[in-house]
Amino acid sequence: MPMNLQVTYQPKANAVATFTRAGSAIAVATCARAWSGRRLTLAASQKVLRRTLLSSSMVLLWWATSAAQDVNVQLATEEPPHYVGVSAIVQLTVDGLEADPQPQCVAESSSPDVRVRLAGISPRIVQRMFQSGTQIRRIQQVTHTIQFRVTADKPGDYEIGPFVITQGKTEKRVDAITMSFAEVPTTDDMRIQLQMPESAYPDQRVPVTIRWWFAGDTDNVNQLRIDGTMLDEFQFAPDRTPERGGSRLPIETEEGTIALAATAERQSVDGKEFTVVSAQRTLIPNRPGTYEIAPITATIQWVTQWDQRRRSPLGDFGIGGSLLEEAFGGRRRPAKVELFRAAGEPLTFEVKPFPSQGRPESFSGAVGNGFSLDVTADRTVVRVGDPIRLTLHLRGDGNIEGATLPPLSADGGLDPRHFRLPAGDVTGVLQDDQDGKQFVVSVRVLDESINEIPSIAYSWFDAETERYQTTRSEPIALRVMPAQVVGADAVVSNQSALSPSEPATNDPSAQSARSSGPRRFSLSGADLAIERDPQRLLTGSTSLLARPSLQFAGYALGSLCLIVALVDRKRRQVDPAIRKASAVVRAQRGRIAAAERLSEKEAAKQIAEALRVAHLEVPETDRSAIERIIAECESIAYKPGDDADARISPDLLGRALAAIDTLKPSNSTA
Repeated sequence: MPMNLQVTYQPKANAVATFTRAGSAIAVATCARAWSGRRLTLAASQKVLRRTLLSSSMVLLWWATSAAQDVNVQLATEEPPHYVGVSAIVQLTVDGLEADPQPQCVAESSSPDVRVRLAGISPRIVQRMFQSGTQIRRIQQVTHTIQFRVTADKPGDYEIGPFVITQGKTEKRVDAITMSFAEVPTTDDMRIQLQMPESAYPDQRVPVTIRWWFAGDTDNVNQLRIDGTMLDEFQFAPDRTPERGGSRLPIETEEGTIALAATAERQSVDGKEFTVVSAQRTLIPNRPGTYEIAPITATIQWVTQWDQRRRSPLGDFGIGGSLLEEAFGGRRRPAKVELFRAAGEPLTFEVKPFPSQGRPESFSGAVGNGFSLDVTADRTVVRVGDPIRLTLHLRGDGNIEGATLPPLSADGGLDPRHFRLPAGDVTGVLQDDQDGKQFVVSVRVLDESINEIPSIAYSWFDAETERYQTTRSEPIALRVMPAQVVGADAVVSNQSALSPSEPATNDPSAQSARSSGPRRFSLSGADLAIERDPQRLLTGSTSLLARPSLQFAGYALGSLCLIVALVDRKRRQVDPAIRKASAVVRAQRGRIAAAERLSEKEAAKQIAEALRVAHLEVPETDRSAIERIIAECESIAYKPGDDADARISPDLLGRALAAIDTLKPSNSTA
């Protein structure tokens, strides 16, 4: 880009060079006098020379560092002429500042018809190293390049500046410069239009359409600039990424030039064929007010003559030509160009505040239409004080990204007297599949008389009808049991034997409790004397007990008794609580199987009750599958209407039986 140097500040290089020459001359003269006086040897003279040059180098280094501390600025502008609607670059090259922190630079303009925008600040760091004897010195030179874009809305001479550069406590002021901007002619072959609604509401998604018409040959358009900075005070939703090889429309903003995905078509207007390129953005107003929007402008460089030479591969890409030609520099170089400009109409845009009349308590700023709220609970059978995790899924066409959750008690929701509700704002998470937003909260039931989680209200503002709308979630059936309290009398101590100090008692209940414990064998009262009579120990071959068949039967009977004793011992070692739980589970399974003969509602109630009772006996197992079946049964049991001929679904009955079969007490032999 051609630049025209305007202002230059030069460092004190002459003084440094003069001092360096003087130092060298002094060193040579000193050595010459020493040699002529024959007071030093040749080696000593060289040593003196090195010391003198070292001193001169140190002084030179000090002067260079001192000079570097001076802030020097060179100011240049893009080569004129400058035109209305086309931004011109003003560049400041600054030496003498530190690398960090980044300097700040502001510029003023003498007229509201000129916009001065900071385009960027980039540092360039060069390090040099000097060796003096055994010491190594390092000098760092930092150069900052600061660029501004200056755009005029009307022709004339304008004073740009002064420029003020600050870094920490260092401040440098550069005088203002004068820039002239000439008018760009218009043409009937080009039009530009900005289309948007006249009014909107805060956080509403507002479509903004930019259309560019051109009736000439687009291959002769070397450059297109559309000024869209008049909308920079608003926020925009993320723009759609242009497809590879698709049409694009360049828009200049405060952050730089962006390429919007566009569509191109041919249209006939007033008997003239135009190529119409359209792009759309989504504007998001954030505060009420009335905004005057300046006309949108478009400027093109129209090539009137092409150079016969091939274009350099480093040249700017234009609109015409293929990508392959651009990559290899095959496109022609423009020899003569003319500028043409088109301007749209000024617009007035009003952002209205939300009406206060009729605003629901459950309104939290959502704007759009078609919102819905689904609520699910992780459990439906709880005790008083147990936490319930609620998942709220919000869907709708509107500002889902910024949607927040209203109070759960709003508009007849969860009563704070019966539920402990979360405090503060709840942060939602956008779904990856663009399926709305999800909120997760935890509530606690404070009253066992509650039999459902009430419907939760969510309201939004419909900008088309300018009315508030409200949706509600479905209520969730709930069973709340009293809180379980364990007292000191529930703690059981199993003593193996009475202590010696324990007094004997004739109380039958005490003896019964004692006898219900594990049995113990005692040798008290047994006859342990040794039999000395051989006739009692030995029997003859004619004895009945000496027959082999009777002996085999005796051994078999003894083995059978041993097996029975082992089985009985294993059965007795099982915890009575586990045996009881297994019996309860078997009984409830029978109730579920018998529900097949009942009506649909009675069967659903019996299945839900059986699953609850069985699960309370085996609480350590996973309850999610059982709770889903219980919730399904409760929805059937409490649905309106009564059909005595309806029967429970075989699929639901089968799933209930399969779920109760998973309830196996640990170490159970049942």
